[in-house]
Amino acid sequence: MKKVMIGCSVLKKEIEAMFDCPDLEYRWLKEQLHNTPELLHTEIQNAIDAETDADIIYLCYGLCGKALVDIQAKSCPLVIPRVDDCIAMILYDHTDLGALRCSSYFVSQGWLWGEDGIGYEHDRIKEKYGEKRALKIARAMFKNYQYLLFIHTGVETKEDKDKCDAMAEKLGLKVNETTGNIRILDEMVSGCKDERFIRLAPGEAITEEIFRHAD
Repeated sequence: MKKVMIGCSVLKKEIEAMFDCPDLEYRWLKEQLHNTPELLHTEIQNAIDAETDADIIYLCYGLCGKALVDIQAKSCPLVIPRVDDCIAMILYDHTDLGALRCSSYFVSQGWLWGEDGIGYEHDRIKEKYGEKRALKIARAMFKNYQYLLFIHTGVETKEDKDKCDAMAEKLGLKVNETTGNIRILDEMVSGCKDERFIRLAPGEAITEEIFRHAD
């Protein structure tokens, strides 16, 4: 049986380090696709269409700005966690997630070092405008946040935390810390079929409504 997971590379390190599923094949898409939901939609659909011999496909995505609406797998079942985005996956056990979103910019190992991570964004602005103006722009971008919330998942290093601390100092933000996990994804590929997961038959398209209401 061919099992395929298509996911955002922001969680690549956690998934490959923690999953004990040797028969699962991974297809990773770049995290900066989230900046353009239309392009993310296209790339996810293309990745699904390329798996012509898959028996089941798992998507490591949430609704993601409605990028998943109308996505479908034509020849095999499609399984997705019923969450809004990657943050809701990694912090699924946090009942205060809504409040955290209002005050905190989330940072994990993947969000720090990915091609669209917070550090790289600052470096790109600095290269274009210089350090002084880059700092002014960055602080304006993060003015609605109070904290960088560093999420410990078990794959981070001291270098990751030091980078988070340095970025917080530049942005004039405080650092909070919490723990996260990818348990919901592990249970998804293990075959759990409760209301936390969306299961679609071959040819059945994703709708926004199925993320809001369990079957």
